[in-house]
Formats: sequence, C-alpha cells, structure tokens
Amino acid sequence: MVGIPKSNRCTFCKLRKTKCDENWPTCGACARAGKVCSGARSNYKFVVNGCHNEETTPKSSDSDDASISSCDGSSQIQDPLSRQRIPGGTIIVDMKAYAAAKGPGTFHRMRLARPHRPRSVKSGRPTLSPTPSLVMSPSDRLAAQLVSCINAASGTGNDLIIWGPSIKMIPQRLAVGSDSQVLRHTVEVVVASWSNSQRDILTPETWLDLRLHMQALGSLRRALEEPDEGLVTDTIAAQWLLQKLELTYDFVRGTNQESHAAGMTAVISRGGPGQGFNDLGLYATFDSFFHMLQEDVRLGRDSVFMHHEWIAALQQAIDGSTLRPIVKAMDKLWIEMTVWPTLVRLVRLLCQDPSDTMTAVELVLRATPVIEYLEHENETTLASLMESGDIIEVDNFLDADLFPKCYQFCDIDTAKFFYIHAMYSIIIYRTVQEANSVLEHYAPSVMKKCREYSRRIWMSYPWMRMQRPLAIEYTGALAFSYESANEEEREFCVRSLDDMEFFRRPPPIGRWIDATIMANVKGYTGRMPFIKSQDISIELYGVGCRC
Repeated sequence: MVGIPKSNRCTFCKLRKTKCDENWPTCGACARAGKVCSGARSNYKFVVNGCHNEETTPKSSDSDDASISSCDGSSQIQDPLSRQRIPGGTIIVDMKAYAAAKGPGTFHRMRLARPHRPRSVKSGRPTLSPTPSLVMSPSDRLAAQLVSCINAASGTGNDLIIWGPSIKMIPQRLAVGSDSQVLRHTVEVVVASWSNSQRDILTPETWLDLRLHMQALGSLRRALEEPDEGLVTDTIAAQWLLQKLELTYDFVRGTNQESHAAGMTAVISRGGPGQGFNDLGLYATFDSFFHMLQEDVRLGRDSVFMHHEWIAALQQAIDGSTLRPIVKAMDKLWIEMTVWPTLVRLVRLLCQDPSDTMTAVELVLRATPVIEYLEHENETTLASLMESGDIIEVDNFLDADLFPKCYQFCDIDTAKFFYIHAMYSIIIYRTVQEANSVLEHYAPSVMKKCREYSRRIWMSYPWMRMQRPLAIEYTGALAFSYESANEEEREFCVRSLDDMEFFRRPPPIGRWIDATIMANVKGYTGRMPFIKSQDISIELYGVGCRC
C-alpha cells in the first residue's frame, strides 16, 4: 500500500520520534545535535499511465475530497475499491486494486496538489485550509535564501553585489541541481554569516558562523584533493565566496587568503588555457584575480596567467561572454595587470644591486605597454563614463577643506573600475620610478601621475564609505595613495582607513599607522621584503612587511 506521509518532520526527527519545529533550512533539533537537516519530507502519491482515470469527475460535494490531480489535467481516480480515506483528508490509492480493474501500466510519482478540506461541525460548510507551501529541494531553499539576502539590502553597504557580479549567478547554479557539496556548504555559511551581521544584538566578532565555516573549508579541501572536471566552476565559485567572506567577517582568527589564492590558481591552471569558461566561472575567476596576483607578489614569482596562451584564452572568453561593458573593461584591466608580480620581482633585484642597469631597462620595457594601456583607458573608457554621467563630481560635505568636490558613481562596478585603475596606475609608476633612479633618469611626470591618481582615490572616499562594511577591498587603494600625500592628506588617509574598518575590533593588522601603511606599500611594489611574522616591530623598524 502506497500512501502520503502525515508529517513534514525531517529525517532526523522522524528517526528520533520527536516533534520537529520545522524551522527550515535547519530545524532546532538538528542544529543542537550538529546534524545536517534534510528539510521537509516530500509528499507523494502514485498514478498509473500518467493519469488517474478516464471517467469524468462527478459534480458533488465529494469532489474536493479526491483532490489529487495529474500533471496533464486529467480527472481524479473515482473507483471506490481502489481508494480510501485516512484521517486528515489524505487519500490512499491502492494501485493493486486499481491496476486489476484498469489493466497494468507504468507507475509514476506525483506530488499532492491540494489537501482535503474538512467540513465544519457547526455549519456543515467546508473549512478553508491554507494553501500548502511548494515542496522545495534543499538546493532550491538555499538558492531562495541567497536571493533573499541579495535583495534585502540592495543599495546599502550590506548589498552582497558589492563583492562582485558573480554572486548574482550562484542561485541559478544551485537551482539547476548542482551536485557540488562545496558550493552548497559555502553558500550556507555566507547566508548564515550575512544574516548574523544584520542582527543588532550580535557583535561583529560573532557574525561568522564557525561551525558552517569549518564545514565549508572541509568540503573545499576534499574538492581540491579529489578534483572533478564537472565541478570546476563550483569549486572556483566556492573559493571566491570564501575569500570574500573571510576578508569581511573573519577578522578575529585571521584569513586564509594565501591558501585560497593558491587553490584558485591551481584549479584554474589545471584546466589549461583551452578549458571553456562559462559566465559564472569567468566572473568568479576575475573577481579573485587581485588575491591571486597578491599571492604571486608575496612569493616573488611571475603570474601563470601572463603567458600569451592564457592572455589570448581569457580575452577570447571575455569577448564571447554576456558581461556588461564596464565589467569587461575591468576584466581586461586584470589581464594587463598580470605583469605586476614580474615588475615587483625586478624591483627587488634592483634593490639588491642598484647598479644593475640591464634589469632596470627590462623593467621599463615591460612597464611601458601597461602604462600606455592605462593611459588609453583613462582617455577613453573613464572619459566616456564621465561624459555619460556614470561618474560625476559633486560637493563634498565630509572633508570639504581638503577636497571641495568628490565623485559619485552609478553603481559599484563603475566605482571599482575607477579606483582600481587609479591604484594600479600608482603601482606601475612606482616600479618605473625605481628603474629611473638606477638609470639616473629624472622624470617628474611619474610623481605627478602618482599624485593625480591618488587624488582620485581620495575623492572616491565619500561614496565608498557608504558601501561599508562589504567594500573592504577599497582600503588597498587608500593605502597605495598614502605615499603621494602631504601631512594633512596622510592624516585623512589614516582616518579613512580606520573608518572603513570601523566594525573590526581590532583590525587584522592592528591600528593603521604610518609605518604599517608604508610597509605594505613598499612590500607590494618590491621595495621591502615580506617576512612571515606578526611582530609589528618588523614594520616599525623598516625591516620588512608582515605577511
């Protein structure tokens, strides 16, 4: 006999024979026991040959009782021998009796479409019951929760779109029935941690859900150790999400940025330049490019993506994608910046041997095409954005004495392209400045350009301040602009850095001071070595940069 479950209890509560509070996606019992909740049980019945019967439904008061409909709109089973009612209005269909009467057929599984409406004892009229909620799979529920988080804080500093356009494609990836455990576990910790950040009663130190975080890290470790070609996109997306999550919320225990960057590089490079990129994989890859390049700079190695085969493959993927024009411009900027680790490596060689003119010449030759590209983007893409009103100058009410005007942007993607273009222009010009000093070539235009792009970053601050706390990566641009500032502007930079990290108590690297900022700036431009230590005296005495 095949019937319909009476209860929506999850599997764990059913096995324990306890009441389930049905607080999906994780009920209270599973949360307390540390179990993965299966969610609501699905209600099913069986039909034969894709329909219930060939007779028409009688127009009687009992028509509501037999309200199990087929997917093709056929009528209900009316044979009383093959149907009986149980308390609560649920119908059990005896398929053996029905098949004996109607003949053998193929059995299919169908959902309950409408429950029985019990009659009121007093009035004899049917008592209306609420329409049952659609039975959703765990992946569908998780996708719906992520969409709710994305839409809940649109236009505020908690808007998940600030992390990158990749986030908008992950719900669809979950909804199509992805078999990736790592992506589901990562989205679970993102949803839980973001929801915690919206609760005023919780302190920032408790926003990150540690249990779900460890579960996601374990799933990521298994995905990297046993790679599945069909789940490469899910692994890339999960690593990108964990990078953003930890950078924003995991500021007490430290982040795993080096591990994630190394894992991301390994996953992408394993497929080779000939691998195909779908839109989600392409989004997540370029959203993680900054961290991958940072890791290459720290380790003193060239980027694997700077080779011609990779550059051609990535540019082809961008041109064939459905990305917005501003996002395509950003991704092409990342491709040009794959030379950054190489320039830093050459600067370190010059610091070791200031008389090495051959290395200085090589550095200038490698940097010149990048400078030409950056200036071309400044005269075309950025100028077009300003002409169209996507970037405008308005009165500044925060630091009017220093900057009477400030920039406003039409969206976060435009703002990111604007300040990242300025930040990388500063980085490239600083490396060229080191080569010019070795070649004894005085170029005042280099200092002028650094000052110009630094001012752009400062004038972007009032708008970026409204994107706190998720726009934490803007602190990198503020740090690189510090070297070009005068004393008053440096005070502004320190104050702004502290303000962007107002929710971090304490910040991951301690309080921003002159020595800390300059150590990071010089470290990522090759003028100071990276040292594996958290001893702040390393930076106070100008020995190196902590990493």
